[in-house]
Amino acid sequence: MKRKIWWSVPGTLPIHTRITLHSQHGPIGRTWLAKQFVLILEEYGENGRLIRAKHCGRHGGGNSIQIRAGEMSMGVLCSGTSARAVGLLFPRFSDEMWDMVVHTISGNAALTGSLLTGSFSTDIVDELKQKGIHLIPDHYRSVRAFCHCSDDQNPCIHIAAAWYFLAEILDEDPWVLFLLHGMTREEVLQRIGGHRDKISQPVPDSNEEQLIIQETGIPDSYDASGFFSCMGSADDVLTPVPQRRINPAMLLGPAPFKLGGKNLAKRIEQLYPVISSYAASLLSRE
Repeated sequence: MKRKIWWSVPGTLPIHTRITLHSQHGPIGRTWLAKQFVLILEEYGENGRLIRAKHCGRHGGGNSIQIRAGEMSMGVLCSGTSARAVGLLFPRFSDEMWDMVVHTISGNAALTGSLLTGSFSTDIVDELKQKGIHLIPDHYRSVRAFCHCSDDQNPCIHIAAAWYFLAEILDEDPWVLFLLHGMTREEVLQRIGGHRDKISQPVPDSNEEQLIIQETGIPDSYDASGFFSCMGSADDVLTPVPQRRINPAMLLGPAPFKLGGKNLAKRIEQLYPVISSYAASLLSRE
């Protein structure tokens, strides 16, 4: 059963409502995203502290959990009623990095679909990683962690417990991963939508546009007021058929999608001669 969104509650959670880790035994994390996030911690942390951190999260608990752009803070209780304040600061992406994130996802229909459904396929992480952008931290030390306990090791049991809590949050809402790098779900989707609109309606320069008009035989001006009403003479309603056969896709510009690494407009270009021949055969029957 999915728990209510408990981490977004502002302020300090009362002790009697403190949260414990959902996983009460075995490894932390159900989804591949959370498991990969946990792996970053467990490849670096000392095993004895990690075991104690799991016990702390399962039998002690946490409160005051808050997530903002670039950071997570919470209180971790391992014993008694006194919580240790823990903070995790994530590297926030620069404007150039966000542009790369948006451009990468917008240019791939599969990645966009994965993002919109919230499934967050490994392809998204891998594609961005190849461009030097790490949604999942590439190393534990990429995240700045703070705790005021007496343990001088990083991660201490409180920091590790907070990391495990965050992994379970990612299980329930992977969009938090974008927020930890500085942008909300709504902001990411808005930028991706704007970018896709831009590439789906490319604006040709004046020379290219004039060349297309000349090649297709489209008149510079045309009064189409009588087209649907069929008023006026045939010369007024019908435009001359261009003498040169032209691919209609030229009028639309490149498609916003690719298929097999090639622009979709190029992929369907070969269909037009077949369609034209079929249409001509139907006209000849008439």
